[in-house]
Amino acid sequence: MSGQPVSPMSEAQTPNDVSLKTSWLGRHVGTVLTAIGLVVGIIALIQFFPRLSATASSPADRNDPLTSSRFTVSNDGYFRVTDVMSACFLWKVEMAQGGRTNVHIDRGLAEVVKPPESKLSPTEGLTVPCTGNRIVGSSPPYAQPVLARADLAIVVYYRTWPFTFYRDHRLFRFVARNGMNSEIVWDKQPTSEVMERDFAGFIQMHGGTFPPSSPQRPLLK
Repeated sequence: MSGQPVSPMSEAQTPNDVSLKTSWLGRHVGTVLTAIGLVVGIIALIQFFPRLSATASSPADRNDPLTSSRFTVSNDGYFRVTDVMSACFLWKVEMAQGGRTNVHIDRGLAEVVKPPESKLSPTEGLTVPCTGNRIVGSSPPYAQPVLARADLAIVVYYRTWPFTFYRDHRLFRFVARNGMNSEIVWDKQPTSEVMERDFAGFIQMHGGTFPPSSPQRPLLK
């Protein structure tokens, strides 16, 4: 039993069908090209967006590891950053003497520093000190205490050129540990939400701006 013959016109596209598809493409080709351009622009922006980093070197003086450690903020991006200010946020630091903790620093901010003209061009770096002066024991014989614990962050505020209307900041966290030869080694760690929150609270308690409205020294207990 054979079926009814199929007309060739029933399977072929009519001129109206072709016209509709062409019209649809014409209306949406601009949107598609715009979306592609936006994606390409975002990728390019990410590539050129400032890439700041921070490094830490071992202390030059074993008897004074905190002050003699060298922390450096570098601009690894393609554009300069402006309005640069940086400081060491001493989140949790303990110094011990005779096996007993006698210096405790909790949420203190060391000296605020900035590069010449407050700018960091690509490949340039800024050294950030972690104490303003040498820490000594709080009781006789006032000898240099031993660093028992150090969990800190190098804080850097900056503006991205040419988007200088927006000021941003980053925290680079470092945790001290004893190396193979009992030397202090700084391990870079992810910044925790608790540290971010504590730093934000510290800033709010001291004027709500960076640098703080009044000079702040590490809080000694």
